[in-house]
Amino acid sequence: MAIIGFFLGLKTQGAGLDIFDLTISTTWAGLIGFGFGSIFSRRPAGNWLVIYWAATLGLVAAFFGPLLPVGSFLAQVTIGAAIGTLAGALIGTLQAKAAKRVPQPSSNLSAQH
Repeated sequence: MAIIGFFLGLKTQGAGLDIFDLTISTTWAGLIGFGFGSIFSRRPAGNWLVIYWAATLGLVAAFFGPLLPVGSFLAQVTIGAAIGTLAGALIGTLQAKAAKRVPQPSSNLSAQH
């Protein structure tokens, strides 16, 4: 993901080379990749799962913020990130609760043994 962000940063610059823009886009995409990697790793779901979901979807939604019909670019990105963060917190909470549920043994199975 960081490599994709690097090339995205290079593409948006045109002929010039701005290290700041390149660093921001590379870090942004790298953090999204780290977030999804942490969410879908094979370890048990912990307390950080909600934070990973909220931060990752907040970063992804900031990319789509300019699609919102708001006048200011900063407001578009901020509102998009806020919507993504709230959605990520909800998804993370649901996934954490589902992962913590332990199936109860059936009384019929324990009576047969």
